[in-house]
This record gives sequence, structure tokens and C-alpha cells, in this order.
Amino acid sequence: MRKTLTALSLAAALAAGPAFADQAALDALQGAGVALSPELTAEVLAAEGEAAIAAAVANVVSAIAASMPAAEAAAAVKSAVAAVVAANPAAAVSVTAAAATKVASQPALAAAVAQGAAQSAPAASTAISAAATKAAPAAAAAVKTAVAAGVAAASQSSTSTSGTSTNNTGVQPRPSSNGGGNTPASPN
Repeated sequence: MRKTLTALSLAAALAAGPAFADQAALDALQGAGVALSPELTAEVLAAEGEAAIAAAVANVVSAIAASMPAAEAAAAVKSAVAAVVAANPAAAVSVTAAAATKVASQPALAAAVAQGAAQSAPAASTAISAAATKAAPAAAAAVKTAVAAGVAAASQSSTSTSGTSTNNTGVQPRPSSNGGGNTPASPN
């Protein structure tokens, strides 16, 4: 009986995995302020697996490019890609490749795709740059600059958020200079 329940639980968890990932991508896009048509919403939710999610995000990027002036589209594309990659950093390269392919004729948008991905997955910046450059060769110089800007933004973000948390007494922990016990006293 235990084996059967364990097997059923495992099967349910495996079957639910793609649905959680699809919902995470949709939530990330909506959280970034991307207005999705009902068709694009359904496409993102129906996508199963990394490649399908990347293709759906590429269609979102294409829709953004078609519906906005270039300057606004670049900012929206960067935000959309950054949000999706932040929700699933392992998909950074596939999302970059698919999205940059959709906007390959617009170097500024291909660069925005690369910047958004690099900002959310700086560890994959070399692979992101290669994928975007392969997808949009005319944007190679812009991609290189954009990826560097994305990595710099990620670095600034992590630097500005580290060491800034406070506990409820407003006292920040101090690093120990003598190897131990040199932190503020607990209010309790």
C-alpha cells in the first residue's frame, strides 16, 4: 500500500511540474507589467517544457515589438525577459535564443533580450551573449554591450541588497574581528 501511494504521489508531482513552471512564467510576465492577450496567456500556460516556454516567451517578445514604439519596446522586452529568466534561470539561454531570433531584424530589441537575460542570470552571461549573437548576428556589438550592462546591473543589485537588512531593533550585525561572539546583543 505504501509503495502504491508513494508511486502515485511521485507521478502526480512529476505531472504537475510543467504546470508550475508555466504558471511561474505567466506570473513573471504579469508581474513585470506585460499585458498579454488571451491568446498569449493561453500559449504561455499551455507550454510544456523549457523549449515550449522559450517559444511562448519569444512570441510575447514579438508581440511587444509589434505593438510599441522601439524605445518603449526595448524596455518592455528587457523587463519581460528578465522576469521570466529570474523565475527560471536555467532557461536563460533557451529563452534568449528563441526571443532574439524573433526580433533578429531589430538589433536594439535583440540586445534588450540579452540584457534582460544577463541581468537575471549573470552566471550564464557568456552563453547568453553567444545565443543572442547567433540568433541576431547584426546585433553582435549591441548584444555584447547589453550583456555587460545586464551583468553590471545584477552586480549592483546584489551589492545594494547585501548587508542592508536590519532586524526589528534596527541594529545591523557587525562582522567579528576577533573570530567570534562580537555581534549585537539580542533584545530578548
